[in-house]
Amino acid sequence: MATTLSEPVVGEATATEPPVKPRRKAVRRRRETAPPRPPHPKSGSRDWDTATLVAGGLTVLAMLVVAFGGFLFGATKLQANRTQDVLFDEIKVSLAQATVPVGGVIASGTPLGIVEIPDLGVEQVFVAGSASEQTIGGPGLRHDSVLPGQAGVSVLVGRRSSYGAPFAHLGDLRTGDTILVTTGQGRFTYVVDLVRTSDAPPASIVQAASRLTLVTSDPAIAPSRTLQVSAQLQGDALPASSGTATVADDVPGVGSSGRRVALLLWAQLLLIVTGGVTWASMRLPGRAVWIGAVPVLLAILWNVFENLAVLLPNTL
Repeated sequence: MATTLSEPVVGEATATEPPVKPRRKAVRRRRETAPPRPPHPKSGSRDWDTATLVAGGLTVLAMLVVAFGGFLFGATKLQANRTQDVLFDEIKVSLAQATVPVGGVIASGTPLGIVEIPDLGVEQVFVAGSASEQTIGGPGLRHDSVLPGQAGVSVLVGRRSSYGAPFAHLGDLRTGDTILVTTGQGRFTYVVDLVRTSDAPPASIVQAASRLTLVTSDPAIAPSRTLQVSAQLQGDALPASSGTATVADDVPGVGSSGRRVALLLWAQLLLIVTGGVTWASMRLPGRAVWIGAVPVLLAILWNVFENLAVLLPNTL
């Protein structure tokens, strides 16, 4: 019996030959060889970061300016009042013991006497020297002027808007008002005969054996000149025995140059501590870090402001 072998039908799968899927393999190959797509950049991210840094820097700068203004016109009053309390205790003892210096070379900052302006309610201890380091505690007597009560001109420089502002209302004085001064040589009375600004036309005054001049800034906040009150001594003047030294920083309306190095060192310490606190707050519990750091930062900032204020005019 004959057997007929039939040819396989095209497209019919056989037992020994699996079906081929060329399209799927080609697609897979293309997917494997295709390079990865680059991440889509975030538009404006760099501009946003720069704007944030600038805004943050300006905010910090504005806060420092406001803080310095509060220190200069507010906190310094407490400091000046405390200094005056200490000076009053010291001058009372010196006057009682007759040990107040009345001549020769007198060290800067030495209490010399008490100046009183009854019409303004002013009573202040004045010291030797009128640089910013001295006027932050009260009025200062220029080194190149004589002691009040002695023959010649005595120049007292005081502040008008900061550190207690003892000469804040100096412009309210009028001709005939009295100024009382107590030194180691006694108590002296001066009568005001001239109130003027430094840019006013020259005025003639009565020649006096002893004259007292009070100087402060004008205007009070942004001074461009000085306000001067001149008064003549009632009675006889004593022989001059002081006023031999000349100090550049004693000139009214100028700042002191002796605190620049100290200001630089305190400012550097502030930057270092601020950087260290910021670094620590990123790795440690922020609240605990700032609780311990805030008193330290405030103490350093106070010293920065104090040294900066000395660079400003001694009559401010």
